[in-house]
Amino acid sequence: MLQDIYFQYKNACMMLFRREGDQVAFRGSAFLVHPDGYLLTAAHLITGKFEHMVVPPDESSGFAEAHIDTVAPFAVEIRQIDRKRDLALLKFKQEIEISMPDHIMGVPEQVPVGNMVASLGFPFGYYGIYNQVVKQAVISAKILSGNETKIFLFDSMVHDGHRGGPLVNLYDGRIIGVIGGRFSPQELMPDHLKRSDTPIKTDISYAVSTDHATALMEEESIDII
Repeated sequence: MLQDIYFQYKNACMMLFRREGDQVAFRGSAFLVHPDGYLLTAAHLITGKFEHMVVPPDESSGFAEAHIDTVAPFAVEIRQIDRKRDLALLKFKQEIEISMPDHIMGVPEQVPVGNMVASLGFPFGYYGIYNQVVKQAVISAKILSGNETKIFLFDSMVHDGHRGGPLVNLYDGRIIGVIGGRFSPQELMPDHLKRSDTPIKTDISYAVSTDHATALMEEESIDII
C-alpha cells in the first residue's frame, strides 16, 4: 500500500527553491493539486520578495544520485497565501501539460485517530541531498489550535525539507494535510505555562488539514479534484 502511494504522488511532489542572486536555495517541498499547474506548500517557506520555483524529482525507479550539481527549475507565482494557517497556493508561470488522477483531495473530518498515513517530501534537501522520501505514520491526535486551525499530529519525526509536502491517507490514497514540520507543544500552550528556558522536544510532527487549503483553492475559483 505504501508503494502505491509513493508511485501515485512521486511526480506530483516537488522540491521548492528560491532564487538568491545567481544561485537557487532549497526551501522545502510542494505538491501538485490541480492539472492547471497549482501547487500547495507551507506558507512559512515563502519569505521575502524572492523568485520561487519548483523542481520535479528524479524520474529514475532505481537508485538515484544523492547529490546533483544542477537543477532545472520551473518558476512559480504565489496565487493565495494564508499566513494564519501556514498555507500557500502556488501556480506555474508557464503552461505545462499535467496529467493527474481525480479525487486526490481527501476528507480530513473522516480520518480517525489511529489511521495510517504517509508523508512525502525531500527531508535532506538543505544538505544538497535531493532524494524523495516516503514515511509511514499513525494519526496520533487531531487538534484545533487557538486560531481554529485544524491540525493532524502524526508519530513520525519529519526533517526540515519535508515541510510543505503532502500527508496522505493510506486508506484511500487521498491527501488530507500539508506538512508543517515537527510539533512543538509550546506553540499551543497558554501563555502562563510557557517557559523559554525549558524547550520541549518530541518525535511528533504535524500537518495542517486540507480543509483550509481547499478554501484557498475556492478563492482562486478552481475546481477541487
